[in-house]
Amino acid sequence: MGEIKIALKKEMKTDGEQLIVEILQCRNITYKFKSPDHLPDLYVKLYVVNIATQKRVIKKKTRVCRHDREPSFNETFRFSLSPAGHSLQILLVSNGGKFMKKTLIGEAYIWLDKVDLRKRIVNWHKLMVSSTQTH
Repeated sequence: MGEIKIALKKEMKTDGEQLIVEILQCRNITYKFKSPDHLPDLYVKLYVVNIATQKRVIKKKTRVCRHDREPSFNETFRFSLSPAGHSLQILLVSNGGKFMKKTLIGEAYIWLDKVDLRKRIVNWHKLMVSSTQTH
């Protein structure tokens, strides 16, 4: 479905740990839009998920990038929580417009326990088709 570039880092503050997530850009979006020349309005929904309970504990979203198959978001989100025991669920969504429903293009998961967050890391993550996705 494409890829999304994300930067992750953990910072120590006086009041505890902070997780910093940067949603940078997307590329190679292969979703079949209405027509080949259709340029979608895309945005990213970001959920912090507690691994033990499988509950979404924080929800954020980027601004909408209009008419762009390879959008650059360059948005930073700060979460006051320890990354341990949490994962990120990243959803790329097409804003349907006035009379059309929003469409999930693809999603990626990042298990924060498996990532060394002591320094800023930047990676491309593959967007997969969601099992709950409808066409």
